[in-house]
Amino acid sequence: MRYASLLPRLATFFGGLIFLTLAQAEPYPTKAVRVLVPNTAGSAADVIARLVGHRLADSWKQAVVVENRAGAGGIVAADAVAKSVADGQTLLLGADGPITILPSMASSLPYDPKRDLVPIVSLGETDFVLVAYPKAGFRTLQDFIRAAKANPGKYNYASAGNGSPQHFGAELLKQTAGIYLTHIPYRGGPLGMADVVAGQVDLMFIAVGPALAHIQSGRLVALATGGESRHPLLPNVPTVAESFPGFRAGTWFGLFAPAGTPPAVVAEISAEAGRILADSGLRGELAAQGIRATGYPAGRFQELVGIETRKYAALAKSAGIHAE
Repeated sequence: MRYASLLPRLATFFGGLIFLTLAQAEPYPTKAVRVLVPNTAGSAADVIARLVGHRLADSWKQAVVVENRAGAGGIVAADAVAKSVADGQTLLLGADGPITILPSMASSLPYDPKRDLVPIVSLGETDFVLVAYPKAGFRTLQDFIRAAKANPGKYNYASAGNGSPQHFGAELLKQTAGIYLTHIPYRGGPLGMADVVAGQVDLMFIAVGPALAHIQSGRLVALATGGESRHPLLPNVPTVAESFPGFRAGTWFGLFAPAGTPPAVVAEISAEAGRILADSGLRGELAAQGIRATGYPAGRFQELVGIETRKYAALAKSAGIHAE
């Protein structure tokens, strides 16, 4: 009789184990996935997040909600993801700003990208273009450099914020060309570009996609692009590297999860995003926005992050750039 009395409890125990096993085997994701973007709407990061997110939602049969969390050079979004539950339901559309640049500038951040965030998959990369207000009178990069050398401190440039890749691109140009410019940080690249279009700021580096319509309409003048070779959307615009070999200014994008996210979840997101990015239709849509699709898996992506971290640390030190 003693053993008979244990039967109901054993049934409950093993039933619980079966339920737990089934729950653990439940395919990811089980509910809507949030992707936090540390940039404003209309930026290259926002574009790639929405294009990839839409296709992930179709594949997973779950909503993928893109949330713009601009602020503090990307710290706001990165910190929110770093402190979220590590279940893969909240992801970061990370870029070099909050992942590889700010850690090189700030003595302390509310998160540590190496400790608190896990690289999942790279999504794409884009070159910057140096654009100027038409009435400033510059038509080429050399026009601008001659004017800047003749008038030290006269000209200013916009960026997407202190520590943004646009900021570092301009600082690299200052070092390379031997000129002095005043930095005016904005809360997002499109906001800074709007003031260049309005003539409130002289010029800036920005992703090709958001600037393209303004260049084509004549509201902005494209002085040079920041890639290793000429950009396919701006084939008649020379690169900065044609004047200063080795110069490179651009940015990359990828998905990150909170540390501790189950490896199986990371693998699922990486594999599905990689499959989506291999699609020629999506690659074409991204190319039309000036973005090259990548889709590097976690291991290769992590190597890229390490290389970029070392590069920006060296530039921050040589340029004397510190967090404000």
